[in-house]
Amino acid sequence: MSVLTLRPGRENKVHLLLDGDYAMTVDRDFVAFTGLYENMELDDEALTSLQREVNARRAFNKASDLLSRRDHSEKELREKLRQKGFSEGADEAIERLRGYGYVDDARFAARYAAELQRVKHYGKKRIEQELFRKGVDRAVIAETLEGLTFDADDLVSLIERKYAGRLGTEKGVSQTVAALQRRGYGYREIKDALEQLAQKTEEEA
Repeated sequence: MSVLTLRPGRENKVHLLLDGDYAMTVDRDFVAFTGLYENMELDDEALTSLQREVNARRAFNKASDLLSRRDHSEKELREKLRQKGFSEGADEAIERLRGYGYVDDARFAARYAAELQRVKHYGKKRIEQELFRKGVDRAVIAETLEGLTFDADDLVSLIERKYAGRLGTEKGVSQTVAALQRRGYGYREIKDALEQLAQKTEEEA
């Protein structure tokens, strides 16, 4: 058995000592939540459980901070926690956040896909790749892509804005096609857009 001693720290911190030796630091809310008290006796099993709770709490707080800045996929959030030294407790923290609705890959995928389409002007294939890279399940990706509308006129407008100056030479056209393929557009839709743009330019001449 080990005897627990509570020592107040700065702000809302509480230092936990076991048999007089420093063990870990938590906050007052954690002390209240777990029911810790002065001179509490803890066996090995209770100590292991306490450390697991502390790790999960720290991971939860860090994950909440990351989510307050921007939305993350579950895989992305877990990887960031591990990179920042919160490997222990990461799974429990994410499970708790998922229960609260703060981690939701379907919601994340819909928002991220819409942003990639609106801001980056990515096509379906590139959006699919980016969502997969973020760890989103393929079934969720497929459902997300079904919810997006890809308008041929938008691709024509993109070519006009960003690539019109290249279209005067065969090399420039090839570079434009390659650039658009990297953005996730298929060869057929690129070809159709280029033909539509050429017809539009001809009509305006």
